[in-house]
Amino acid sequence: MKPSWANSASLPDLSAIARERAALATIADAIVAASVDKGLRIEVACPTSRLAVVDHLAQALHARGRVCRCRPAGSEPGEAGFPAGERGQPGVVVITGPATGTGRGVLRVDVRVTGVPAQDGFPADGDPDIVLDYQDPDGPMIRYLAPHLSAGDRRR
Repeated sequence: MKPSWANSASLPDLSAIARERAALATIADAIVAASVDKGLRIEVACPTSRLAVVDHLAQALHARGRVCRCRPAGSEPGEAGFPAGERGQPGVVVITGPATGTGRGVLRVDVRVTGVPAQDGFPADGDPDIVLDYQDPDGPMIRYLAPHLSAGDRRR
């Protein structure tokens, strides 16, 4: 009798998991570096099938010393939101964190996580600062990282 893990279809693709962790680590490093002494407001638009990515990003930020929490957009009074819809429609989840020092404002970052093309009907409210693409057959890939999040540019 074969063990349950012997069925390759039930095993997660370890290279895709490693690629996701590396991508989220890169994103978290960029956000933490750009948000020194600032609060955080990260809006993540993603298909419902990828909502766990938001929690993984929050964990990566927390591991780098940023206290933060996840909540659905629109869950606080007076805040507009785009709750997750049915049948794979995207939702927006917000990661917030307090200022770490003198409170020189809030770093706002918009992240778009793409799934399968039919699920990518995201709210069209501007260009994202980060695009994490799950459509690549080899696993997730950072398709775009805004210049203000790169190591040499800290204007924002």
